[in-house]
Amino acid sequence: MKQIKLAVLAIAFAALASCAHVPEKWVDFETDWSDLDPKTSFVPFEASSCYLTEESLNDCALPGGGTVGDGGADGTKTSSIYPTTIGKEIISLVQSSNIKSYCGTYWSVDQDGRPVAISGRILVPADGKVSRVMVVGHFTIGNNLEAPSLSFPLEGIFAGRGLAVVISDYIGYGTTVDRVHPYLCNTLTARNVVDMYYAALPFLDYIGCTPKYDDIYIMGYSQGGATAIAVQDYIEKRCDDIKIRLNMAGGGPYDITATFDKWVENDFTDYPCAIPMVIYGLEAGEHLQLDYSKVFLPRLLPDIYDWINSKKYYMHEVTMLLGTKKISDIITEDTRNKTSEAMGPLYYAMQKNSMTYSFNPVAPLYLFHSIDDNVVPFVNAVLLREALKSRSANVTYNFGNYGAHSAGFIRFLATSIGLLETRGDI
Repeated sequence: MKQIKLAVLAIAFAALASCAHVPEKWVDFETDWSDLDPKTSFVPFEASSCYLTEESLNDCALPGGGTVGDGGADGTKTSSIYPTTIGKEIISLVQSSNIKSYCGTYWSVDQDGRPVAISGRILVPADGKVSRVMVVGHFTIGNNLEAPSLSFPLEGIFAGRGLAVVISDYIGYGTTVDRVHPYLCNTLTARNVVDMYYAALPFLDYIGCTPKYDDIYIMGYSQGGATAIAVQDYIEKRCDDIKIRLNMAGGGPYDITATFDKWVENDFTDYPCAIPMVIYGLEAGEHLQLDYSKVFLPRLLPDIYDWINSKKYYMHEVTMLLGTKKISDIITEDTRNKTSEAMGPLYYAMQKNSMTYSFNPVAPLYLFHSIDDNVVPFVNAVLLREALKSRSANVTYNFGNYGAHSAGFIRFLATSIGLLETRGDI
């Protein structure tokens, strides 16, 4: 019975993922933030109490594209337990009496090492009793309204269980929406996420929410899964003062080259918007100076930059605008050939940012992937597992036939919650 209830709650949690249209009750906490040093601390520009309604669940985005209302990109709506029918069971968990939320900015660096003010959100239990910090990497988004600072992030639900949830918008969203998002530039993104954690600590002290324990959780799914691995790698190689209690990573493109190769081999992906996301992101983060006329097919050149980088479109809208799920209808033959001269710089950037080559986890890692994933090929999880066999025994694997990308997300949430409950952490 407990497992069934847990699964039901997890499906409802999935309905809340990046709810761009979920109303929030903006409140004045009558707090003067002028005493916070913006050079070292997260500084809020808005504070709120979370307020969700059953009707708002229909507009919530799911990883892999689509919304709860339209069933998601991979048919999540066909589930025998439809999220909106059980919305009432979880609304009480995220009412204003349980969670306080702060949107603000902190300082990090961009791909050129220059200072940049990045936005994000910190969620805490309303009673101020924080056991630990959970550092989250969010999944792929398109419209800026899905940025954590502008929407209710799914992982914020853990703030109702005594955790302080720290989630960055990443460069390219929120206050940095005018920039190209350096998609899957994993070391840079990890640095941005870790810098938010450092900035969160003095802020949590300031509002009386100092964590009881100083070790942290890391969590992420899809792009967030790759980010979670990159964050652990970054911390364990560069941050001796941060202790990781557990990393929970699911459905991530850990090996970008293998992901791209599989897409090209199949000449198909259910998430074609990821193709230009990868190309524009790595070009921006790695200064590749690509000639896009040799990368994208001519029919797409007038509009594709705007579709991806204006941040006005949701990912499922980009898929419709592309008008295809065939890779050969999006990128040129040379771009599909990893041995071509044109592909060389881009393929090297993919290898450089893949996490399978040097990641050697010390802290416990929980790695999840659905064999049936239709967005991030299962080969990612297989290659990472093979790479870690000779490096680390401190990894728990959960690979199974858990459905397509969005369905896998639901199972990942359920098992992650169960894992923390079993450990007595929440």
